[in-house]
Amino acid sequence: MNILKKLVISSVVLGAFAQHMAQANQAYNNSAAATAASACAVDPNWLTNPSLPAEVKKSGSDGSSNFCDFYQFSTQTFLYLMSQNSNGQRNFQVQANFPVLEFNADGTPANSCDNTITGPVLRTSLLKAGAGTSVTTGQAGGGATIYAQDGNVVYYDVRFNRALCGLTGSAVELQKQNTKNFPAGTMELKFGWKVLSDAEVAANTFVTQKQSINGKNVTLGLAGMHMVTATKDHPEFIWTTYEHVKNTPTCEAPNAQNSTAWTFASASCTAALPGSADPGNACKFNQPLKKQTSPTGVPTNICRVHPYGTASGDPKAAENLSDVTTQNSELLSLLSQPTTPAAMKVLTNYFTVGALWVSDISQSSGGIGVPNERGSLRLANSVAETDYQHVNLNSNFASNCFGCHNYAGTAQSVSNNITTQALSHIFKDIKIGQGENIDVTSTTTIGNNSMASAICQGTAAQPGVCPSTASYLKWNGNWTNANASAGSVCGCTGI
Repeated sequence: MNILKKLVISSVVLGAFAQHMAQANQAYNNSAAATAASACAVDPNWLTNPSLPAEVKKSGSDGSSNFCDFYQFSTQTFLYLMSQNSNGQRNFQVQANFPVLEFNADGTPANSCDNTITGPVLRTSLLKAGAGTSVTTGQAGGGATIYAQDGNVVYYDVRFNRALCGLTGSAVELQKQNTKNFPAGTMELKFGWKVLSDAEVAANTFVTQKQSINGKNVTLGLAGMHMVTATKDHPEFIWTTYEHVKNTPTCEAPNAQNSTAWTFASASCTAALPGSADPGNACKFNQPLKKQTSPTGVPTNICRVHPYGTASGDPKAAENLSDVTTQNSELLSLLSQPTTPAAMKVLTNYFTVGALWVSDISQSSGGIGVPNERGSLRLANSVAETDYQHVNLNSNFASNCFGCHNYAGTAQSVSNNITTQALSHIFKDIKIGQGENIDVTSTTTIGNNSMASAICQGTAAQPGVCPSTASYLKWNGNWTNANASAGSVCGCTGI
């Protein structure tokens, strides 16, 4: 077994997180990449004077950003979002800055940009209800629902930076502004929450938020979190994901994992790994039920398929793994200091799974082998992409972040990432919830009015661009070819 394989298996025994971070770093001391990456420090100022970084720094001798630069950018952003303001709220919970995505009882988007939260915000799965629903509030992919070992369901919600409320969805207006990508500073945040018991609340090992569910006041604990941020140099977004250290064992489980009480894996099934992770095994690892809405259910067994989103043989796997584990251990050391406030010390229970970005923003993401993507190429969150963890880089569809959120490079003829509705899956929800229309790029050129109806609205049997983008959308009769970067677009409105 080579060093890389040993690291993949051993460094994710999260119940002994600090010890294994040290082992992981030691395992790489013999490589040049690891020696350079060992300087991937966490600045204490990010904790004591939190602020959002505006750009990924460029530490490379050629003026480029190295892997550590991206992970430091992510850590600084994470610490800012988790820091508390003078009212005791964590920054990501401040509604004035990061509104929560709301929807109506039938699943259609509600106004998330006004000053009040009136609609539901939590989902248990990607449930298709009524006239349609947001595509990103629940689990990614096929609508999985997961239950912790205490039988409580995991809920999901989404927040975004308020500036998106003022961004137009009109191709004509975007052309006037010479806007092709989401503005620098755009952020989208997705959270997975579990209901905490009184004992879990008292233990203070979760980031929490109060919530009323079905008229009952509960305390939710953060199980996992996606954090995506656009900068001027990286309009593709920097995709980073975090999890609680006791969420799941790795599927290639060493014996050390057996002593941890995992939130999403039973002791008996964990002890039987890796055999119990086989598809036909009674433990049913990573085989969650679909589209369940009950607040309690049969516990789901989950194990992590690709620790740190990386497998042996992936491009720059050693450098990526060393930077991820170093950044985690550095952050753990900083947060563990006696002077760290309790509200921030709770973050010792979370770790960075990895991050993903593109190398050349003029080129698109995707493709066999994902040649333009960098970082944790098989990145997946075990509680947000439970059954999407088997990322095959040599497939036409690699189910990492860019597999579902496609980035169109700036050199492409159709390169407007706002009108494609492909990069951000919530932008249309925000605009329609505000009562605005959006323009959506058509893959077929619209030549005249007679073509527009068939292309934009289609029929019940063959839906056009608008209803195919979201089931709550219909064609509003408008179309244009005026925006060169967007190509032909259909004007879409809410049903």
